[in-house]
Amino acid sequence: MGASFNLMIAKGTQAEVRAEFEKAQSEDRYENGHSYSGGFGQCSGLTFSQLNRTHTEPEAEKWLEDNCEKWEDALALRLDKDTWMIGAWCAS
Repeated sequence: MGASFNLMIAKGTQAEVRAEFEKAQSEDRYENGHSYSGGFGQCSGLTFSQLNRTHTEPEAEKWLEDNCEKWEDALALRLDKDTWMIGAWCAS
C-alpha cells in the first residue's frame, strides 16, 4: 500500500489547532470513507512538536516529511507564535 503526504496550516492556540485538524479529519472521512483515502482521516491523532523555536515553511515541510510516519499521529510544527504546519503520511 502507498502513502500520500499531506500538509495544512492552522492558526490559534493548540486547542484551536487541534479542533481545526479534527474538522479536517472528519471532512476527509465524510468525503472519502474511512479506509485508505490518503487524507488526514487516516491519522490516529495529532501530536505537537516540542521543539522550542519557530521554523520557515520550507524548513517545516522538510522536517515533517522526514519525521512523520504512516499509521501514526500527524505532527504539528510551529511556524510562528500562533501558526502551525501540520503534516502526515497517510495511507492510500
